[in-house]
Amino acid sequence: MADIKRTLPPGVGRTFGIGTILESIDGELNALEEEARAACGRLSVENADEAGAALWETELGLGHPEELSLQARKVLLRMALEERSTCTPERLTQDLSQMLEGEITVTEDFSNYALQVYAQITNFTVPSMGAVERALRKLAPAHLNCTLHASASLTGNEAPGRLIHAGIRMKIYTTEENAE
Repeated sequence: MADIKRTLPPGVGRTFGIGTILESIDGELNALEEEARAACGRLSVENADEAGAALWETELGLGHPEELSLQARKVLLRMALEERSTCTPERLTQDLSQMLEGEITVTEDFSNYALQVYAQITNFTVPSMGAVERALRKLAPAHLNCTLHASASLTGNEAPGRLIHAGIRMKIYTTEENAE
C-alpha cells in the first residue's frame, strides 16, 4: 500500500519531525486507498456489491427490486447495459438464457407481427417470471407482439393450483386446462 516516504526525496523523511508526521499519515493513506479500490470495484457490474448494484439501478432507471438476489440484479443490469443491436431470435435466446436455464425456442411470425418464445425451464436465475416477462418486453422490438410460453416438468404430491418452485411463484395448469 502507500508509503509516502518513497514518493519524496530521500532526505525529507529524515528531517526532524517530518519523518514522524509521514509515518503517522501512512495508515490514513492506506485506508483511503482501500476505500478507493472498493469504490472502483463497485463501478463494474460483475464486481458490484449491493451498494454498487443500487448505484447502477438508479443510473439506468431500473428501480431497486429488493425481492431479487444480487446475482439476479446483476443479470438484469448486464442486459440493460448491453448495446442493443438488431433483435434476432438468437439474440433473444442468448439473453433469456441468462435468466432461465433450459431449452428456449423463438419463432417469428412476420405476417402477424408476432414473436413466440417457448421455454422448457429446468432452473431459474431470476426469482419471478414477471422479471423475465418485463425483460422480454424490453428486448423484443416494440412493433412485435411477443408471447412467452414457459413450462417446467414438476413432480410431487402438491395439489394443483399455485406452487413455489426454486423460489418462483407459478400457477399450475394441467394439460387439459392448457388446451382450452
